[in-house]
Amino acid sequence: MKILLLNDEFYTTGASIAMLRLAERLVQHHEVTVMSRIDGDGEIKKKFEALGVPIVKNIQSVDLLVANTLMAGAHVAEAAPKCPVVWWIHEAEVGRDMILRFPQLAPGFKHASHIVFQTTYQKIVYGSFLFDSPATVHVLPFWNDAIYKQEHLQPVPKEKKRIVCIGTIEPRKRMEDTIMAVEAMDESLREQVECVFIGKFLQISDAARQLVEAAPERYRFLGELPNEETLCYLASADAYVLASYSESQPLTIWEAFELEVPVCLSDLETYRHVGLHHARNAMLHPVGNIEMLSTNLRMLLTSEALRKSVTRGGKKLLLNNLTSDWAEEFERIIYRAQTQAEITKMGY
Repeated sequence: MKILLLNDEFYTTGASIAMLRLAERLVQHHEVTVMSRIDGDGEIKKKFEALGVPIVKNIQSVDLLVANTLMAGAHVAEAAPKCPVVWWIHEAEVGRDMILRFPQLAPGFKHASHIVFQTTYQKIVYGSFLFDSPATVHVLPFWNDAIYKQEHLQPVPKEKKRIVCIGTIEPRKRMEDTIMAVEAMDESLREQVECVFIGKFLQISDAARQLVEAAPERYRFLGELPNEETLCYLASADAYVLASYSESQPLTIWEAFELEVPVCLSDLETYRHVGLHHARNAMLHPVGNIEMLSTNLRMLLTSEALRKSVTRGGKKLLLNNLTSDWAEEFERIIYRAQTQAEITKMGY
């Protein structure tokens, strides 16, 4: 089968990594090409090239299209009359907000053959768009097995307690909350801490920027790194923080669980659908509550008993989920979409 993967862009995001992992599966049985909605370079582009997947500039003659992220909505609607489309949506509330700003994304729900979500929470978020959608809707959590492929994963050496944040440096991710939480710690603990931020830098507030410039040895922005190097930093962390105001099923949480790194997360509704619970497998704080985030970090950095309890709970949740092969199930969805398209062509 000729399959075109429509990615959003080629810099490192959870959605891009997910598409890369899917490509690794599909190239074993299909003729696969990839194109990016936003032209540009990035670490993920290098990975596709290394995998031998041709990178194309326009939608060519294919048997099926896999469209990645909510932002592909207009392309889904455009391509659907020509071939079956499997639409893989990774966003939660932020995606709904994008539709309100860019209504041209909405027709994708009317034209996709199949829609794949990561959590049941996303079905709630997009309910008003799904009620009359002809698409078959699936909930398929994504697990990254990249950690298992790292035979020589060595934690990056450190001299202080290390907090790691991974993701694009932009308002939705609320990276500056970690900076403010560290600043709220007692000086004796704060002096023992370094924060490492990994991801494409777009924007932080002026207040956070001033703190970073005043203490560059404490707040280090490393930019986008290859996945292997990112995992080495994550493996060295004493805590991983993701303080976003909107997520669906962040890949980095599961990577932290596998590496037995405790996580501090904003208390989002989606996490309850994933199975995360405060002090059982993660430390949760209300979005924007700097004091609570600071308290959670302090407890993780100073209590070995809490660290062990939380990391054990996270690892247990992950291992139970890994009993399901998400890539195999996604490929079955693709075969199903193609078969349904052939039946339609026959007039049934």
